[in-house]
Amino acid sequence: MKVSIAESRFDVNPIGNTCLVIDVLRATSVMAVLLEQGVKQIYLADSIESARDLKANLPIPEEVLMIGERNSLPPDDFDGGNSPLAFLRQSKKMRLPSTVIMATTNGTPTLLSCVGAELIMPIAPVNLDATVQRAVREQNDIVIVCSGWEGAPAEDDFLAAALVVDALETSGAVLSDSASDVKSRYTSQYENPISLSAALAKTEHGQRLLKNNFEEDIEYCAQINLINVTGHLETDINGHSLIVSD
Repeated sequence: MKVSIAESRFDVNPIGNTCLVIDVLRATSVMAVLLEQGVKQIYLADSIESARDLKANLPIPEEVLMIGERNSLPPDDFDGGNSPLAFLRQSKKMRLPSTVIMATTNGTPTLLSCVGAELIMPIAPVNLDATVQRAVREQNDIVIVCSGWEGAPAEDDFLAAALVVDALETSGAVLSDSASDVKSRYTSQYENPISLSAALAKTEHGQRLLKNNFEEDIEYCAQINLINVTGHLETDINGHSLIVSD
């Protein structure tokens, strides 16, 4: 079982592999929260427009929560954005719908780019160990796919990828040169959640979130192993891709 890194969705070769997709700020962190709070299926859309079309064509659109962002903020007609803390707070007031449609700048297109892999799982520090344990059971080679920003590599996902590499190596995986390089470059920056949060905040995307007052989201996304729930990508009978709980 060998581990490699894909720096963006344009670098991934999914065939025959398990793909662990990271968008630490914030899509895969949000997915972990939604699944933990009882959401059964998260439909993935690669654009705002396709999310709207998908909601219009699902059998019970009034019971579907449409969430996502462009440039970190929710579109006007969406039901929510891309904040894990917002959904945690909402879930304390009311039960979340069982079906969610999600469209983000980076995370959802990256998950969709991995279609064809043996197993596709979103991963984040908040559900790190649970997802790694699920992935290693398959004994496939593993590609850690960094979502990046608009198709370009992004340092925030490399920081999270180093955590994943470390956990996989502890589980007996062999590291490729790309995985070893990410681990050696970024390990010192995640000694604890406080240092990881500070490192994430300094990245380009972290700065973008800070400008939009999402400091608490960054702090939450830096927490490790808060959630013991995992999900994987499936395709429904109409060919739509969705994340379902394991």
